[in-house]
Amino acid sequence: MVSLVVRQSGAVAGAPVGARRCVRVQRLVVLLAAAIVSAPLAGTSRADDAALANTVRAVVPDASAEIVERLLADKVALLPSSDPAPGEPPAVKALVLFSQPKSRVMEFLLQTARQVEYRPELEKVETVEPLPEGNVDLQEMKIMFVRIHYRLRYHYEPAKDRLSWELDPRFDNGLHIIDGSWELHALDAGHTLARFSTHVDVGAALPAFLQDIATRKNVPQTLERCRKWIDSDGRYRP
Repeated sequence: MVSLVVRQSGAVAGAPVGARRCVRVQRLVVLLAAAIVSAPLAGTSRADDAALANTVRAVVPDASAEIVERLLADKVALLPSSDPAPGEPPAVKALVLFSQPKSRVMEFLLQTARQVEYRPELEKVETVEPLPEGNVDLQEMKIMFVRIHYRLRYHYEPAKDRLSWELDPRFDNGLHIIDGSWELHALDAGHTLARFSTHVDVGAALPAFLQDIATRKNVPQTLERCRKWIDSDGRYRP
């Protein structure tokens, strides 16, 4: 703790040079005091970031230093794509850093029908069937001016802190493939690391190169909006 007492000189314009110099010295002391007081706070922030970085590396040991640095700075970091299995689209994978406890993050992710609050491309989301381990949602969306209808089947695994989804095969879906998952890891009492992965294949609705462009462009934006929505306790709107 730094304690400084600065006396008021009462000097004003037109006062003797010595008095004005005294005022300038006092102002300098005040600025130095502010810098001294704020320095420990900056150091604490850097220490917190270092601790978070170490915890992230422990949870995701294959994440490069560049990816961890980007995650701490931007809160969302795309991971390198792996070679897809024959007949499957490449997976889009990412890390997301939430400023919420793990239980709170999952609480919001499980409210799947509320995705319309942070995903403007969704025109409609409606839960049409409850399941013992999740639910089935009907979604309507536009992808580059093409309207698509499909149903997603969500599966929640509490023991793994994992929420996954896939197309409901009982429905005549407008998409060829869509699946994905969230896996949550507590970093500390107020931060959660999420591993996100998804495969998307629109099928004949869009050419393959446009699908790849749309997916690569939209996924980081959607993840950032999701992060802001959860970190704001559902108040954020794009």
